[in-house]
Amino acid sequence: MRSILNDLEITSQDIEWITRVIGNKIKFDESRIEIIKNMQSVDIQAFPGSGKTTILISKLAILAKKWKYSTRGICVLSHTNVAREEIERRLGNTEVGQKILLYPHFIGTFHSFFDTFVTIPWLKSSGYKINIIDSEMVTRYRWKKIPYKTKLYLQKQYKNEKICEYKGDIGKIDWDKNGKTKEIILSIIEDTQKDGYFTFGEMLLFAKKILNENRNIAKSMQHRFPILFIDEAQDTDESQWELLNMTFGNDSNVVMQCYGDMNQAIYNSVSIKNNSNYFPRNAPLLLKESKRFNHKIAELANSVAVSEERMSGTDNDFSDSIKNTIFLFEKDSINKVIDEFGRLVLNSFTDDEIKQYDKDGIHVIGMIHDKKEETTEKQFPKGIYDYWTDYRFCSDNKYKNPNYIITYLRRGNKAFNYSGENEERIEYICKGIVKLINNINGTIKIYDKGNLFNSMLKELQEDKTKIFRNKMLDLISCINDLSEGNWANILNKIQSIINLFFDQEKSIEGLECVKWVEDEIDIKNEKNVIYKYVDNEKNRSVDMIFGSIHSVKGKTHLATLVVETYMRKHNIKSINNYLYGGKSNINKTMEKRLKCQYVALSRARGLVCMAIPNDSINNDIKDGLQKDGWNIVNV
Repeated sequence: MRSILNDLEITSQDIEWITRVIGNKIKFDESRIEIIKNMQSVDIQAFPGSGKTTILISKLAILAKKWKYSTRGICVLSHTNVAREEIERRLGNTEVGQKILLYPHFIGTFHSFFDTFVTIPWLKSSGYKINIIDSEMVTRYRWKKIPYKTKLYLQKQYKNEKICEYKGDIGKIDWDKNGKTKEIILSIIEDTQKDGYFTFGEMLLFAKKILNENRNIAKSMQHRFPILFIDEAQDTDESQWELLNMTFGNDSNVVMQCYGDMNQAIYNSVSIKNNSNYFPRNAPLLLKESKRFNHKIAELANSVAVSEERMSGTDNDFSDSIKNTIFLFEKDSINKVIDEFGRLVLNSFTDDEIKQYDKDGIHVIGMIHDKKEETTEKQFPKGIYDYWTDYRFCSDNKYKNPNYIITYLRRGNKAFNYSGENEERIEYICKGIVKLINNINGTIKIYDKGNLFNSMLKELQEDKTKIFRNKMLDLISCINDLSEGNWANILNKIQSIINLFFDQEKSIEGLECVKWVEDEIDIKNEKNVIYKYVDNEKNRSVDMIFGSIHSVKGKTHLATLVVETYMRKHNIKSINNYLYGGKSNINKTMEKRLKCQYVALSRARGLVCMAIPNDSINNDIKDGLQKDGWNIVNV
């Protein structure tokens, strides 16, 4: 291991080289250079907008350039494909960019890593099939197999399809009672697993079992990947840390560097177990200076930070006269809040600035965004939909057929990035392929209704169904990159799938619908998440994008409005003491709320606002907020 590190010493000349390669006027200060050069096992606590991803990509590029080993590689793990996509975007046309994305290196998610190197090889060698790996699809599939009377009994016990997967360990489910019901559920899980249906969680549980029973696997993995980087480490849950330690334990020689921000560990539920004990480890390196926003916004976000360290902002192009504002509203005037925010945005930025930062956008966000039931008086306001009643996350015309196949794939990726589940992505892919099949056939060969994946399976001869599944998995694995450069590769995979449905090859080459095009229709408009504020007197307007706090994590906005929502309690009301610098004990639920609010308040480069019901704060809190730099406006 020491010889590998000797070969990989990062020098000042390397820093100069990668600065030129990345371009965009990138300049690293001493603290960032120190992190790029560091080749010890250490954690990096990186605050919002501090350039964490740029630093990690730069380091990977330098290491790829110096790498001399054909069967040993660098491993980069995260919870999304952001790191991989950033390498493709910034370095995709360079030799080192292409090199780091290929064997022997691995850049991917935790699930894909353990599936690829541990679980799938073991399952196949043990006689299991691999058909579908997806939590939502598989648990629904199993739930449908439960006998009617048993299902009715489970529903009376407030159980649903989520009971149809292993929890905590192989063979265990969320059901304490022994008896016939438990036997039925376990039998269905085991039978479907033999047919190749697994949830994401089950795949990790099998990985844990395999690593426990085969200690040599960890040793071989440590040899295979002597350097490990974890991106967005704060979102790694307890079970994933356990797997990491089993595979790349502290007693190994593997260099493990974890990048993240402990203040931004947010989850889909405030009840999920806290993981702050795992990241950062002792004596992390710090990236405290944010390049995203000024000192005013930095201080407002610091008020809800859970870390002892605080970030600082930097001077930017926006006027110091911009007023970060809290809108206090009576509940019967909630419908005026968004217009007030729109008016403030237009007063704070010129049209040229709004156009310049169009990709960043103006956003309205809250913890709750998807309306599943009516809001009660106690809960009001419950979700962002209470501020704009026409907001729709699920599009009424979701199934409107696009003209181009690439639009289906983009929509599938959009749905997957939002939910983390593959079901809707697979549905979009199937819709696009079925459109092609029917166009080529001249008549409807497969009807676009119900479960399209199953409809396509039924159309195939039995000996082709497994091939179809494998080709679909192969297609899914490569559509994260929908760039024009990768489009020919994707079309080849689609062609191979379509060939299964015809006796003779039917070429898709030259068809209008398979062309690579820019975005055909903005999916955000379809979902009705864009609110347009119009100032008729000044003949100006601005679009505001509605969404959840979780959906904007890692993003940069021009301006952000964070609205009060309800999850067991009203979120902002429950953390009022922190917003104006007050002190209070932090329990685990409160910590999760603070982290969510921290993410929300640290997105904007120019203007951050909040909307709070007037009866949520008293005069003391209001005075404290004003002293901390908030401008208060009554709606």
